[in-house]
Amino acid sequence: MSRVLVLIDGFNYYHRLDEYQDKYNECVKWLNYRSLIESYLDDKDKENVKIIYFSAIAKHRPSHSQKRHKTYINALKSQNIDVVLGNFKDKFIIRCKNNEKCSNCLNTQDKTKLKRHEEKNTDVNIAITLIEYTIMNQYDKCFILSSDSDFSSAVLRAKQLAPDKQIIICPPPYPDKKIRNFKYYIGNLTKISGQDPLFIYWNKIKANQFPDDFNGLINPWQVTKSVQI
Repeated sequence: MSRVLVLIDGFNYYHRLDEYQDKYNECVKWLNYRSLIESYLDDKDKENVKIIYFSAIAKHRPSHSQKRHKTYINALKSQNIDVVLGNFKDKFIIRCKNNEKCSNCLNTQDKTKLKRHEEKNTDVNIAITLIEYTIMNQYDKCFILSSDSDFSSAVLRAKQLAPDKQIIICPPPYPDKKIRNFKYYIGNLTKISGQDPLFIYWNKIKANQFPDDFNGLINPWQVTKSVQI
């Protein structure tokens, strides 16, 4: 029996689920991460699984968006999933008539500052948790559900500290159902981990949704698409 640690980059996965919804008009955000992960594990490995979900409440968003996220977090907690929350930080970028999203625009005319919000702490929290659990010898296999290359240094250090431990990268699926190979955006992480990635496909995500009424928690994404985040 292996001790399994699962670290979930909440927004990294959420954005892919959101893109899928936009493309196919089908919502799969009511995702049960425990049943999803356990669907890939041997029965003996399901006995000792520690799952930690990392995210942040977007307090700059409308109250109904925050309420949906909190409902989802409560559903995850009911599955014995730990939740670690970061925060959002204000970020100001330059707007110009050429490109409202550019941050280093050379156009000196019509410049205005645009306020954006940037999630903070999630990548740091995941990295710290990975190193902490490695040093304390609290897992044999670690699944990192993310495609964020910012974890490269943490994964490298964990492998240096404990070369025998397995660190498996699990990128979110691309919204285009026809694209089956995601190595192009996790290549560096995979090389550092020394393990083949675990590709999670849409059929698995769709098969591991919470029931719409789950222990009194109602799927918050049953509302009309026009008010969803």
